[in-house]
Amino acid sequence: MKTFFTLLILTILPFAGKSQKVYPQVTNHAGFDLTASNLVVTVSIGEPAIATFVNPDYILTQGFLQPEIIPCGEYKLTYYPNPTRDDITIQVQGCDNEIEAMQLIDIWGRVITTIKPAKNNLVQLGDISPGVYFIRVFLTNSESETLKIAKVSN
Repeated sequence: MKTFFTLLILTILPFAGKSQKVYPQVTNHAGFDLTASNLVVTVSIGEPAIATFVNPDYILTQGFLQPEIIPCGEYKLTYYPNPTRDDITIQVQGCDNEIEAMQLIDIWGRVITTIKPAKNNLVQLGDISPGVYFIRVFLTNSESETLKIAKVSN
């Protein structure tokens, strides 16, 4: 009797569980894909290779991928004073972003200088002549933003 129940459980158990699901796509943000006819192998950082089998009716993916990481888009650049006489302070707030580099650009689009940010994010403009300039700010999250500033005479 014990053997009968054991065989019955072992026979029914595989039909009670799900081992795979069919998804229309798999998102991979930290790796690369290798494609050959109807087979896609995805390699993800921290995970083993993932095999995807494609049929006209469905896509079957075997394995796991890391969850999708949504980049932070909520940051704000502040700069003051504008117009300025000597120097301007540029700060970034939100998303743990920092200023990586800055370019000072004249009205004709020529890059005058590239500026590495100081600890206080102070940009010294004392050497340039009065006029309208642009500062392209490059952030650590690979985004950039251009600011319009005015330099007035002392």
